[in-house]
Amino acid sequence: MQLIEYPQRYTPDGCPALYLAASGAGRPGWQSEAVALLDAAGFTGTVLNPQPSRPTSGAGAADGWQEHNLRRIGAVILWCPHGAQHVRDVQRRFLHRSRTVLVVGCDLEDRLQRFVHAELLHATPALAVATGLAATVRAALDHLSTPGTGPR
Repeated sequence: MQLIEYPQRYTPDGCPALYLAASGAGRPGWQSEAVALLDAAGFTGTVLNPQPSRPTSGAGAADGWQEHNLRRIGAVILWCPHGAQHVRDVQRRFLHRSRTVLVVGCDLEDRLQRFVHAELLHATPALAVATGLAATVRAALDHLSTPGTGPR
């Protein structure tokens, strides 16, 4: 598995690629847990992490890095979204003209995420929402292993 963290340059190489996106608020370290789960599952593709393990300067440039890379990968994990509108915004802003799959997961150990999960089930019934980070990672891996998925 190759790990690319902001601000490292990513060049698609034909291998499956996965982007770790999240609301970020109050969830430090979830990306390293997701990387460990991917590694344990034997994922051999590339993982893009917009939250580097070591702080970097110029955090405002991360938005450009994100926009440049999100359309070039096979799947995006959106962990603990703020709500249905947050999911729609990600779909509309980044994924509307790509075959990139959005995999959404909620942490049901968190009271607010239980509400978000219920809202997503009601507002976006066609969207499968995983419960728990391990299930979310597994859903992303399932999408990446499906023939014909990935960016155009």
